Amino acid sequence: MYNDFSKWFCEYDTGEEPAIMNTFSLTDIKKKNLSDVYHFIYYHPDCSKQSIANALEISLPTVSQHLSTLLEERLIEKAGQLASAVGRRAAAYRIIPDARIAVGIEILDKKVYITALNLYGKKEAKERYSLVFHADDLYFDDLQKLVKEFMQKYRYREEQLLGIGLGIQGLTSPDGARVTYGKILDCTGWSIGRFAGYFRVPCRFLHDAECASNSELWENPQISDAIYLSIGQHLGGAVILGGELQKGLTGKSGTFEHMSLVPDGRTCYCGRKGCAECYCSGEFLAGPGMEPEEFFAKKEQGDAACLERWEEYRRYLSMLINNLHMVMENTIILGGNIASLFSEEDIAAVRADVLQRSTFLDDVSYIIQGKCRSDAVSIGAALPFIKEFLRDIGTEAAM
Repeated sequence: MYNDFSKWFCEYDTGEEPAIMNTFSLTDIKKKNLSDVYHFIYYHPDCSKQSIANALEISLPTVSQHLSTLLEERLIEKAGQLASAVGRRAAAYRIIPDARIAVGIEILDKKVYITALNLYGKKEAKERYSLVFHADDLYFDDLQKLVKEFMQKYRYREEQLLGIGLGIQGLTSPDGARVTYGKILDCTGWSIGRFAGYFRVPCRFLHDAECASNSELWENPQISDAIYLSIGQHLGGAVILGGELQKGLTGKSGTFEHMSLVPDGRTCYCGRKGCAECYCSGEFLAGPGMEPEEFFAKKEQGDAACLERWEEYRRYLSMLINNLHMVMENTIILGGNIASLFSEEDIAAVRADVLQRSTFLDDVSYIIQGKCRSDAVSIGAALPFIKEFLRDIGTEAAM
């Protein structure tokens, strides 16, 4: 698993130089060894130098060199000594989870959520701030002040920060530099330049549904092929194939919210009529003036109006789920802050509605509830920076 140098080498005829020598240098191998040592400690905390050397099949002096580098970089630390019946007890090593952090922001119309993740993708800190959205540079001025206030409150140093992701209700360019479609917040064409200018780390926009699916993939690494439905105030989605998010040719894959569900139905914010957004979003379920938590509490108490709306909502949601399953016969994950409020009985009711609608009377256990129950957008906005750090650790650490 860790020592896969063999795949770097090529078959060659007698008398010829191996192709690898023209491509990979000793520095490349050194970088890979450093990365392997770090990743072994990452997945096997409180391990010894000898266990690292045995697992990676590299020499103790080589391991010692890389441990020294990682200790100097303050990426790992000694964690006491391992128990031993005989002889000298070996030092145990583990990574420092908050040696680096990533910040994710969920941008909504009247508030923002700011979350910090450590290198295990675990939530270190979270704050909610009131901030009325307006797509101009003055908004960025206010937002950067909140980020710096957040950093100061939790005593994060600038050198700890890997990057800042801004989860937004809109489609974004591949590089995350601008919003390509932002009807909900009226921010199409908005550039991240002014905000990024306040920081010395990468900053990028991410579609909120992409953020939520990032969070789910992190919590559910065994997921291979699935459709992710992000059910929040608004509806969103993502297609996952081979454990990777599929964005499509122009980044519009998974925009299930704009599939036509009811011909000539309600008017969607996109200007068309009958979109799934109008019938499967939290806005439709709870209605104006009622928080989702209040709606589900009333439903559980037997409120007639809430029960009637819940049945109507399930009818449309089951229609959407069945349609999606006809296109891709994969797991369908119900995520987002509204779906996180579904009880086991609610999930069972949705499955029953889908089964009733299904042509093939399928086993509807393919419909599952997401594991990431809260802060999925702000967490998912930060996760790409964690993943990039883990991928590039051998390159970024001092050699």
